[in-house]
Amino acid sequence: MKKSKVETVETRRKLVDTASKLLLSRGLATTSIGDVMSAGGMTQGGFYRHFASKEKLVAEANDAASAQLQAALAAAALDKSPRAALDAVVALYLDPAGELSALCSLAGLGSELRHADGEIRSVVMQGHARMVDFIAGRLQALGVPDHGGVASAMVSTMVGAVTIARLAVEPATAQAILDNARKLVTAHNKD
Repeated sequence: MKKSKVETVETRRKLVDTASKLLLSRGLATTSIGDVMSAGGMTQGGFYRHFASKEKLVAEANDAASAQLQAALAAAALDKSPRAALDAVVALYLDPAGELSALCSLAGLGSELRHADGEIRSVVMQGHARMVDFIAGRLQALGVPDHGGVASAMVSTMVGAVTIARLAVEPATAQAILDNARKLVTAHNKD
């Protein structure tokens, strides 16, 4: 029996969501098409009905994760002053539980992404630019000079801190890395 267009779209969305979670938790190299299809409740043979290549799926999965990250940032900042919004976003991103940073391809896949094809890197960098723009808007409202440059530095610091904290063997070391990054990126609060 042939699937309807609605069912096909829903299946594709489910596979992108599944791929996003698997890729961000396991990595690009260790997540196969078979892994994604199996986790999505399908056989590997059905993959090419939905995607032209693994790279296309990875690009879509990264875009979906970026959209979820942006929605979470917006929700954290909702109805807050620019300063309170920044503090909330930084605290959420640098939370050791990592729910928000777990959606960030840069923190989760950064070292692998440099070897990815141009389309995947482009999608990830668009997500980076959206995060920088989001933070820059709040910094601009605070009157921070070079708000775009400062926002870029803040995002780079947060991504790097999360990446390194995940490598730490001792939880206290990981926490110290995140705490120090939080102090640095919230320096905009000093009057």
